[in-house]
Amino acid sequence: MALELAGERHELWLDAAPGTAGAYLLTRAERRAIPVDEPSGGRPHQALLHIRKRLGGERLTAIDRIPGERALTIAAGPAVAALRLWGRAPSLTLAVDGEPLASLGTGAPAWPPPSPAPELEWAVVEPAQIQAAMGEASPARAILVVCPGLGPDLARALARGDLSWEELKQRLGDPHPTLFLPGPLESLHDADLAAPGAVTLLPAIVPGLEGTVVRPASWLEAAATLLSARRRGGRFRARRAAVMDEVRRETRRLRALEDHLARDRAGLPPPDELRRQAEALLSSPAAVVESPQNERARINPARAEDVELADPYDSGRRIRVRVDPRLSLPANADRLFEKARRLERARRQVDARRADAREKLQHALAREAGALAARDLTDLGESARRAAARSEENARAAPRHYLTARGLSVLVGRGARENHRLTFAVAGPEDLWLHARDVPGAHVILRDPEGRAGAEDLREAAEVAAFFSDARAQPQADVHVTRRKHVRAARGGHGRVRIAHSDTLRVAPRDPEGRLRRRL
Repeated sequence: MALELAGERHELWLDAAPGTAGAYLLTRAERRAIPVDEPSGGRPHQALLHIRKRLGGERLTAIDRIPGERALTIAAGPAVAALRLWGRAPSLTLAVDGEPLASLGTGAPAWPPPSPAPELEWAVVEPAQIQAAMGEASPARAILVVCPGLGPDLARALARGDLSWEELKQRLGDPHPTLFLPGPLESLHDADLAAPGAVTLLPAIVPGLEGTVVRPASWLEAAATLLSARRRGGRFRARRAAVMDEVRRETRRLRALEDHLARDRAGLPPPDELRRQAEALLSSPAAVVESPQNERARINPARAEDVELADPYDSGRRIRVRVDPRLSLPANADRLFEKARRLERARRQVDARRADAREKLQHALAREAGALAARDLTDLGESARRAAARSEENARAAPRHYLTARGLSVLVGRGARENHRLTFAVAGPEDLWLHARDVPGAHVILRDPEGRAGAEDLREAAEVAAFFSDARAQPQADVHVTRRKHVRAARGGHGRVRIAHSDTLRVAPRDPEGRLRRRL
């Protein structure tokens, strides 16, 4: 997220994404050059709105780095943003009056921030410590334990012997921003930047690192270039992953469908054999004199249901035909002819579906090959955007569906847009609507068109509503319960409602997974 600084031509960019986590001071032009895909719903979107609301318009009073830790805090009025940078799961957490309010990023909340720790920077590390680390089984990892501030690239350069500890210290004593890129920046494709570590920022030129070396005029310019390049590569990587995920799911589905259809086709009896049996019945001597009015035309019920007849196309062969002893031979023949016609229709339908599945499979494989060969976001084309949108929509569109112990359906919305659709398009007027009181959370519908819901059903649904809310960490939570007909949409966006009247249940939030039956 970006915050404009009043009176300055700069913006403060706070990032909690893996590979780009940090705080950046950007010019307006640098900010506009950074590709951005903001979350369109769910908890990340709500957290972003919270942070912007609390920090926007406030006076920025302090930016403090926590000694010995890759973490910093940004104070603005009563709010503090804590940014945790280490590991593969960074996070940005907003705290107000010492309590965490909202978090962005894939890691655990960054509040409370870690306590200061001893600095383990290169200037205070003894050569003997580096020498001991070089003797370990994994020297690069051991060097990072001794001096984590070096970062993995410098640690690997030392471990490979590309330069000595004294040579590195000399270069670090006169630092200059140095970018290592896969090639000249102006000629790089999005795919060139997609690999983790494709773009590296170091304080000096280090032997052994491949790529084009760029030395920006300032650290601010270098950080902005790093951020833009990594986000560009990350955006391409995410879009291509969305396309590949959708295409591979579709490919697996089509291959499974083709296998099922092949088994169905193999399991269908050949209709020609049924016609041969029917013609054998009609050509038998007994069938010549049989008629619906002739009682003798009926097969004796006491006889076996299988009759042996001469093959009309091979006089030396006899065939066994299963018949219904309650019907005449011509009637049995008619049934066999009709069954043969049905089988022919079924075979044609299965063959058509198999051909359609094979054609769609070829299209899916072509899309997969195109996505693998793509070099830029535009190469992925409209299909990438549709795939990413469908992937995100499918992930949050279909409501979670559980069953109470008595078998009533409990539907749980995913995100503001789906909450709105669930409440006003899916739920009936007599269904029960539940929502955690006074905190953000999912809309929950307990299907009850016939008024059969009991106290136990209500309790289970209320526990689900409490769990899928910001009150899930509380020991007890209050939950609104009312008929859906008493709920009206309110202004201010999807998911906001007005309740005419409701009852309140106090329950303990409980995860329904493994406790209530899940309907897929």
